[in-house]
Amino acid sequence: MTTTRHPPGRRAALTACAALFLVAAASAQDIPLVGQPTAGFYGAAGSGVKVAWAVEPRTVPEGEELVATLIVSNVTNPRKVRRPDLKALPDFNDRFAITDGPDVPVADGATEVRFAYRLRPRSRKTAEVPTLAFFYYNPAAPARKQFKQTNTGRAVPVTVTDAPPKAPPPPVPLNEPDHLFNVATGPGVLGRDPGTVPRWAWPVAALAGPLLAAAWYAAWVRLYPDARRLARARRSRAARRAVDALARADRTPDPAAAVMAAVLHYLNERFGLPPGAATPSEIAAAVAEHGTPAADCAAVAGFFRACDAARFAPPSDGAVSLAADARALVLRLEAA
Repeated sequence: MTTTRHPPGRRAALTACAALFLVAAASAQDIPLVGQPTAGFYGAAGSGVKVAWAVEPRTVPEGEELVATLIVSNVTNPRKVRRPDLKALPDFNDRFAITDGPDVPVADGATEVRFAYRLRPRSRKTAEVPTLAFFYYNPAAPARKQFKQTNTGRAVPVTVTDAPPKAPPPPVPLNEPDHLFNVATGPGVLGRDPGTVPRWAWPVAALAGPLLAAAWYAAWVRLYPDARRLARARRSRAARRAVDALARADRTPDPAAAVMAAVLHYLNERFGLPPGAATPSEIAAAVAEHGTPAADCAAVAGFFRACDAARFAPPSDGAVSLAADARALVLRLEAA
């Protein structure tokens, strides 16, 4: 077997070309999905990736922001490295209100990428920028061991001081007249309280209600002078209708029932009987509630008892006398 020997200079050139080829292959190689960490991997590739925090300033007043820059170096694909989302990491989001800074363009041939964050401490107890765990892909490592972990090293201590005092607001000029700022003095200051109610006001307030009611009644009488006359006219019409119905009762199949119905209709219009008034005593009690004399109420009860007796008695000429009694009762109540 023949072995080809190369001069030393040529061997060095071949070695350099092979190294460059391996670097280019690692840069162009797609990162496999199998074996990728579920968290902490941001697409960086290289044989010895390093990450570090650069924090400025280290001391900030409460309510102010500091700038933390994540420096990712020794990467072969800087344009493919993704910005870590610190808001999704409780160690950072619990300590700081986070705002992503602008992305810095990556120069051709660069092996480093930077991500800036504006961090505002949430309280005076915030004492550090935590360590960030960072995975990267090493294509030169053995299979299944190509994803490596690194971190930013120790947490970066920070100090949060008291907020600077706020400047007082500018004074507001007073352009009002001088007499508004004069302080009253003398014995009149301790005089009667202007809010005290005078004694004469209490009797006036007590009489205001009755006087108002009397004035309203006088106005009602003036505006509606015929109201009482109209009420009397309505009662008279009810009486006339009752007398007419009584005159026709003897021509009905049941004269006693017709007489009783005519009187009931009259009493409903005249006194407004309640729906439950059905017996002679109940009808008389309803009529008595309107101030009807006791004798007239007794006459009403007696009439309806006579109606009940006539309705259930053998046929006779009693309906004629019952109609006469009904007419007399109507006239008696009208006179009352």
